[in-house]
Amino acid sequence: MRVNIHTEKGMVPAVFGWPAIHVRNRAKEEPPSIKNIFLDCGCNSKKEVEKLGIHVGCVVTFADKLMMLNNRYFVGRALDNRIGGFMIAETARLLHRGKVKLPFGLYLVNSVQEEVGLRGAEMISRRIKPNVAIVTDVGHDTQSPMYNKKTDSDIACGKGPILTYGPAVQNNLLDLIIKTARKNRIPFQRTAVSRFTGTDTDAFAYSGEGVASALISLPLKYMHTTVEMVHKTDIENVIKLITETVKVIQAGQDFRYLR
Repeated sequence: MRVNIHTEKGMVPAVFGWPAIHVRNRAKEEPPSIKNIFLDCGCNSKKEVEKLGIHVGCVVTFADKLMMLNNRYFVGRALDNRIGGFMIAETARLLHRGKVKLPFGLYLVNSVQEEVGLRGAEMISRRIKPNVAIVTDVGHDTQSPMYNKKTDSDIACGKGPILTYGPAVQNNLLDLIIKTARKNRIPFQRTAVSRFTGTDTDAFAYSGEGVASALISLPLKYMHTTVEMVHKTDIENVIKLITETVKVIQAGQDFRYLR
């Protein structure tokens, strides 16, 4: 695959190098791994490589572009969770365009390091000390071949946001989201977890004295590959559901108690 190496001098194109099949001993060779793959940027010496600005620690990204399939699906790398950043930005844009005045402070956070311990959410929850956290992430579409329908949740792209039930999800806040979805005729799907959601919801829910938290996920195909796929109507509905939910939360509303 083609890649881009990000340096202080600019972008350097490169490719993964691997010997041709004609000259390999396939019976003894190890499969490609971080130990034996390399990037070829067209240089003949270490000095030439360093002259391009390449050094240990340079970020490398795949040279893929966003594309659309069948006028329905957006396809690209790292949509988990760049698409989450887009959706909360659109929420802010819609609230601003509609001149919505909220009776509370609203923070929109695109946190980092969710995949390595929820570190960004942990830091920001301690900093802003929120009363409520509505988290968005992605969830597995299980309709493609090779999924086990007996053990995996029955989730499909195009059928709306995924609402999760679990220990980290505050039920009264989740009920408000469901009522909002029904009132605005926003389709949604349900899933349940017995322990962790595996998302920033866990960090917010258990931070400080506890935060009323809920998770609204976007169905996604082929998670953690270079061809992650999301349905455009699901994106629209996640944005709409978050926006409409934010608009009905009341000042000082305490989700610990039924209303």
